[in-house]
Amino acid sequence: MTHRFTRRFRVRHYELDVTGHVNDVTLVRYMQEAAIEASTDLGFSPDWYRQHGVGWVVRRLSVLPLAPLTYGDELEVNTWISGMRGVRSTREYDLTLAGSGERVARGRAEWVYMDVPTGQPIRIPDEWTAALATTGKLEDLGVRLRDSRQTEDAYRYNRRRRVQYYELDTVQHVNHAVYLHWAGQAYFDALHAAGHPAKDTHSEEWMTLRAAHEVQYFAPARDNEDIEIVSWVCEMSEVGMAWTHEIYNVDTRKLLVRDYSVRGFVNLEREPTASPQKLILDVVRGPTQ
Repeated sequence: MTHRFTRRFRVRHYELDVTGHVNDVTLVRYMQEAAIEASTDLGFSPDWYRQHGVGWVVRRLSVLPLAPLTYGDELEVNTWISGMRGVRSTREYDLTLAGSGERVARGRAEWVYMDVPTGQPIRIPDEWTAALATTGKLEDLGVRLRDSRQTEDAYRYNRRRRVQYYELDTVQHVNHAVYLHWAGQAYFDALHAAGHPAKDTHSEEWMTLRAAHEVQYFAPARDNEDIEIVSWVCEMSEVGMAWTHEIYNVDTRKLLVRDYSVRGFVNLEREPTASPQKLILDVVRGPTQ
């Protein structure tokens, strides 16, 4: 039988963003904590991994926000392993409101089992694969923009930053949720450069929903490294647009992360609305000066 683990979180005020809701990055942090506690529940705590010199690194991550969370909401994160083979394990996440059971987000992460001293993938022990029944079939989470058309020659926005020490995790790499912070800021920087600063969206009677993501992680970023984020609109539809954010090490030009993120448009009552055409055209064209 598939091992399912449930962890409850109560939304704290400092976890809210400028919209008064929990954002995509905080959802990913809930998912990560639930995964750690699910592993601990099976006898594999962070201390166990540290003592054995092994661990997990995320290679792919999908997150689909479905309903807003705000201060005081109690959230249940249900998580289970849907696949385990070779060096890879796939973990599912279903986020619901405690009590009502309303689904607020869905997620999936593909993890690779690593030998920490060498940084090389190693095969998952056969006894784990045998002991942990998996669901096998993976449902389509619906992250990708539907009924979309690809953009051609969209302007590439470039933003540079330096890795900060506080962005590192326990293995001295940038935590995988931090890259979503970088991509989110790159998105708002691009809007500003195109003449649509985020602070003006309410006056234009529209706003964007929390982002859905499909992320690929290729290599880690480390302390004090110079980072370049290249962002562009890759797809458009009647009610949203999809962005590609590629994150590079400036010195080596190595691609570290690629994020495909979808932003849907809603009116001030948070009902789906048509994409603001002027914004779309301005962002695809790029700054005029």
